[in-house]
Amino acid sequence: MTNDIETGATEIDDIEPEEDATLFKSASNNSYYPVYFNALPEPGVDELECEKLSVDLRPERDVTVYVEIYNPNASIPLIVTPGGMGEIDGFGGFARNVAAAAPYLKVIIWDRRNMGRSSISFGTEPLSIEEAEDLHVLIERLGVAPAAFYGMSSGSRSNMALAERYPDDVAALVIAPLTGGPMAASQLSEEYYLKYVNDESLTSMEDVAKTRLWNAYIERNGPDGREHLMQQDVSDFLAAMKRTGEHLQSFSQKTTLGMTDEQLAALTVPATLILHHGQEVDYLHPIVHSRAATTLLQNSTLAFAPTLEPILALLLPFVREHTPPLA
Repeated sequence: MTNDIETGATEIDDIEPEEDATLFKSASNNSYYPVYFNALPEPGVDELECEKLSVDLRPERDVTVYVEIYNPNASIPLIVTPGGMGEIDGFGGFARNVAAAAPYLKVIIWDRRNMGRSSISFGTEPLSIEEAEDLHVLIERLGVAPAAFYGMSSGSRSNMALAERYPDDVAALVIAPLTGGPMAASQLSEEYYLKYVNDESLTSMEDVAKTRLWNAYIERNGPDGREHLMQQDVSDFLAAMKRTGEHLQSFSQKTTLGMTDEQLAALTVPATLILHHGQEVDYLHPIVHSRAATTLLQNSTLAFAPTLEPILALLLPFVREHTPPLA
């Protein structure tokens, strides 16, 4: 069953995209951008309690992931997976604002592998699958299953892959927004992954370290981050970029990137899709693909919410309804 709701939609002028190595430029020129990325603090944020953890996922996984938990003593877990190639430094403001609005939510935001303050590992699967497997072990380590999940664009791919593989981990999914269509498959696979494969100058990890994204990683993590990057094999790096880029491309004619229509239809977890616009203005997150997803997801709704207030009006009751308190 699907339900289509409009909540608090308003006109917002286009903003100038902010240059940031972790984001695809076209994704930044949207009205939801200031809600999610470098969000200004709402009242109550300064009083939040926060735990900062580096969680070693070995031996099951070959990474250590960095996590921040706001309202750590709260009883209802909500895990936020950033969008783009983003990390807590950029998207933590949104998570903090949610936590300030809902003291009963244990809001957990994490840096995916190869991003932010998490460690580097390229694995053998497309990176969204590697991230889903990381999430599964992280949830076990933190003891927060089943949790609600809030995924932004690429972050929602990791969350949906987790829900498919480990449904007992997931109480509810918020997909905000859903990425889909041939333009998204082409542009995102190139910008995030295949550009490295097609750059013949990248013959060593020293060369990789000079690119914008990886230079930003080194700046964030200092000498230890640089040393960790230099320990990687450039052939493993390029293989991972090729594998993941081609994986994204393969979904160009599907409803969403990273999941087949059959996989979407098999998900039974309650889901709500939040889109920041009501018109065909975003070619990475087209409204037609979000509408199509609600016809496939068995227990889903679609709503338009371009600012924090209507997002919270949708998110908070949805999470409380579907997510049991931790024992």
